[in-house]
Amino acid sequence: MATLQIGLERENAFDVLLFKICETLQLSPTQHGKAEDRYKAIAKVIDGPSSPFVHLSSNMYPQGSMRLGTTVKPLERPHDLDFVCEFTVSHKLVNPMALLDEMYQLFNNHGVYGGMVEKKNRCVRIVYKDVFWLDILPACRDDINGGTCVQVPDREQGKWTPSNPIGYAKWFEESSHRTIVRFDDSTRYLVIKASSSVQPIPDLQATEEKTILQLIVQLLKRWRDIHYADSSFPPISIVLTTLAADIYTGAQSIALGLLEVLEGIVSRLDAAHAVGRRLEVLNPVHPEEDFSERWDDNSRAYLEFNDGVRKFAKAWRDVCMLHGNPNRPLETLFGGVVNTTLINEAKALQSMREAGQLGIKSSGVIVPVSSAIASILPNTNHGEG
Repeated sequence: MATLQIGLERENAFDVLLFKICETLQLSPTQHGKAEDRYKAIAKVIDGPSSPFVHLSSNMYPQGSMRLGTTVKPLERPHDLDFVCEFTVSHKLVNPMALLDEMYQLFNNHGVYGGMVEKKNRCVRIVYKDVFWLDILPACRDDINGGTCVQVPDREQGKWTPSNPIGYAKWFEESSHRTIVRFDDSTRYLVIKASSSVQPIPDLQATEEKTILQLIVQLLKRWRDIHYADSSFPPISIVLTTLAADIYTGAQSIALGLLEVLEGIVSRLDAAHAVGRRLEVLNPVHPEEDFSERWDDNSRAYLEFNDGVRKFAKAWRDVCMLHGNPNRPLETLFGGVVNTTLINEAKALQSMREAGQLGIKSSGVIVPVSSAIASILPNTNHGEG
C-alpha cells in the first residue's frame, strides 16, 4: 500500500486530537497509586513469615501494560494489572503445578485476600471490588535459555512454559526508536525528543512523556474494547502490542503510524493466508512462546480478529483521507472518549479565549496568541436577556 500523504496542518490536527484521546484514556494518579499500593501489599504477603516461599529469594516486577506504559481505562470490565513473582531458583527443581497451587493457597487462606482469589491458567488473580484485578504470575529462573528468560506454569498443558517479560519490555522500548511525543502548548504541535529507559517499577507516565508507539498501542486497545464489546473473542493485548511494535518503523505522526501498523497487520494476514496458514504472533525475545496459540483451538476468534482489523485498517485510511469533520467516524472507532475529549478541548479553548490567550494565523488556524498574527476578542453577548 502506498504511503498516504496528507497536509502538514491536517496531520498535526489529527495528531493533537489523537494525543488528547490518549490523555483521556490514562489511568488517574489515584488509580495508579492504588495499583502500586496493592502491588506492594501483595509482595509483603509473598515474603511474609507464614508464606511457603519465605525461604526462597524472589523478585517482583510488573509486566504487560503497567510496565510498558500502555494502560487504558476499562469500559465495563475491571482493569487487569499483571505482575511477575520470579523465584531465583531453577525451574528444574520446582513442580510447576505445585508452585501455582501454593501461590493460590497462600492468598486464599489469608485473612485479607481469602474469598478474593481465583486460580487462572498461568496465574493467581486477586479480584478487588472496584475497577481492578491483579494477576500474579509465579515464575522460576530458566537456566536452559538463560538471560532474563523464565519458565511459568501452564495448567492446561500441565507443565512449564517459556516466557521473558523483562526482555519483552526492553524490546518494546527499542521498537519505539527512542522517540517520545511532547505536546508543546506554545505551538499546539507535536515535537519529538529523546526518551529515557524503562523503569523496573514505572512511575505514572504522563501522556506527553509517552512514545508514539505507546500511544498507538493505547488506541489499538481502545478500538479493541469498542469493536469487540459484544464478542467473546476480543484479541488479547499482547498480540496487538507485539504486532504494533514489530511493524512500527518510527513514524513521527500518531495518525500515520497507526495507519502503518494497521496496514502492516493486513499484509501479514494476507501473506499467512497465501500459504494456507494463520498469522503467528511469536514472542520476539523468546520464539518458543506463541502469543497467538489460542487461535489454534478457536477458529472463530481468529476469524473475528481478521475481519475486525481489516475493517479498522480501511476505516482509518478513510478517516485520514476525509476532508470533512472526522469526529463521527472517530467516535465509531474509539467510542465515547472522543466526545469527552472534544468537550474538554472546547472548554479549554473557551477559557483561553476568555483570558485573551487565543489568536489566529494568516491561514485561519486558531492558535495560542504567542503564535498568532492577530488576537481573538473574547465572546461578548450583546443580545437581550
